[in-house]
Amino acid sequence: VKFLDKRQNKESWRKCLPIYDELNCYSSLMEDTACANLKRVMVAECRKRYKILTEMALKSFGPVNWKNVNEDTTPGILENVRFLFRLSEPLCHGKPNLKLGLKYIFSHFELQFKFHFMRKVKTNDIKKPEWYLTKLLSWIREFKDKFRVHFGSLLENENEATVTALFVEQFCELAVMKLTEDIPKLDDGLFTHYIDEVIKFHRELKDHLPLSYIRSPILDLFTEEKTLNRWLQLETISSFKFLSNVEADENCYEERESGTGYPIPAMCVRVLTSVKAVGERVKVFPSLALNNSFYSLQCDLLKEFMVHLSDKLHRLDHKDVKFTLIVNSVVYILTILEEWSYDQHYIKVSKFEGDSAPFSHISESYQLLLQDVQDSLESSISSKVNSLLSGYYKTTWTLPNKLDTISPSCSAGLMELQQSLSCLSTSLAADTFLLVWSNLASSFQLNFTNKILLKSQFNLAGAQQFKSDMLAFCGIFYEYCSPSYFAKLNSDLEVLTLPCETARLWKGEGSSSLDNLADLLQERSIALPPSEVLKILILRSDI
Repeated sequence: VKFLDKRQNKESWRKCLPIYDELNCYSSLMEDTACANLKRVMVAECRKRYKILTEMALKSFGPVNWKNVNEDTTPGILENVRFLFRLSEPLCHGKPNLKLGLKYIFSHFELQFKFHFMRKVKTNDIKKPEWYLTKLLSWIREFKDKFRVHFGSLLENENEATVTALFVEQFCELAVMKLTEDIPKLDDGLFTHYIDEVIKFHRELKDHLPLSYIRSPILDLFTEEKTLNRWLQLETISSFKFLSNVEADENCYEERESGTGYPIPAMCVRVLTSVKAVGERVKVFPSLALNNSFYSLQCDLLKEFMVHLSDKLHRLDHKDVKFTLIVNSVVYILTILEEWSYDQHYIKVSKFEGDSAPFSHISESYQLLLQDVQDSLESSISSKVNSLLSGYYKTTWTLPNKLDTISPSCSAGLMELQQSLSCLSTSLAADTFLLVWSNLASSFQLNFTNKILLKSQFNLAGAQQFKSDMLAFCGIFYEYCSPSYFAKLNSDLEVLTLPCETARLWKGEGSSSLDNLADLLQERSIALPPSEVLKILILRSDI
């Protein structure tokens, strides 16, 4: 200590390094001593000498002007850096002081940064974080290769990726210093702006970092509990406010191409874009806990939007163009959620959350809504058509002659059915429309069979009239399916309209032996069980 006291001056301070190193060694050895006072004194003395030597070295060396770094000036700079590397931090004896050496190398940048962005000057504008972040990026681009060429030899035990990361980190520390000072002063609007600029800065920074590099001191600022909670609160308020006003735009129901062959409303595109942005913004953050917080917000937004869509669907008529657009929104959201379920980012976050798959519970809710809407749509169409067919279901089928057209009591109902399907076919998502028309076809086919075919008495003219009506019914669906879809009904109608003599013969054969009737059916290629054919023939009152 006396030696250090004598030589800590401008002329001989360099000679203090070996003695300081010895002092640091003894301090490190004191870690396990039982003498607490001795340990405390040694460590305090070591820290004191380290501070003095560091200040004297940096003051003596002066800042490195990177504009003048070349083959002639580099040797002297390297000598200074090596000295600082050997000046180990207290209780770190023998460990190179990379931090101090790099601080010296980058001292010029720190001075420039503080001069332009941490004094009362025009360039220090709290509303413009992009000014200093852009400056840092420009320094990185300009001097990255120069650092590797002239100072890479200092880090000979490190690979090139580590050297690059250390270089970039020095500029990140300047940003952290400035952000730490500014963030507490920001209003909500500026706070949001800072987040956007920092994320943008980090994404551009990734172009200069090795792929394996994950540390981000700048992003770490926004994972601190107080800052994170403020960010999440602002994001939540902003997102839900956007949702509540989603229909305020007069163009919210303007049709947009979804890329899947069916139109969706503009508001659906905007909501999904907003929800996606919430997740995309935080993907750059390595913290799963932070990402999980925003994943939960995404789920809450999708739930809220689902409630909104459900409310609208239950208040609109199915012929309203808004109705089909909203149904398409539900289908499209399910498609997008399936795409997101394969995103590795969401897979990691959902595992952290405990979900079986990304957005699985949200998808289930939207599936239930789609099924509910589909059932409601089919019920609405069926109810209206059946109301128009109420008289038709009571028709007497023993007629003097077959009409040249379909039955008058049937025409209004079939017209309503045709118009409903025609409207849906051009506006509803194809998969959803397929389910709707096929369920309606099956439902009405069953109605006509159970309420008329199997409960009425027919003469030949009445049977032919009923067949004419049913062919008109089937024809409505031939735009969406082949005639084979109604093969069973067509077979029933063929049997029902057999000429009287043929019908009488078949009825007699069937009454005596179903096997004989089966042979007759095979000859006519009618794919019906003999027992069912016999039931239909019994309905003929004229044989």
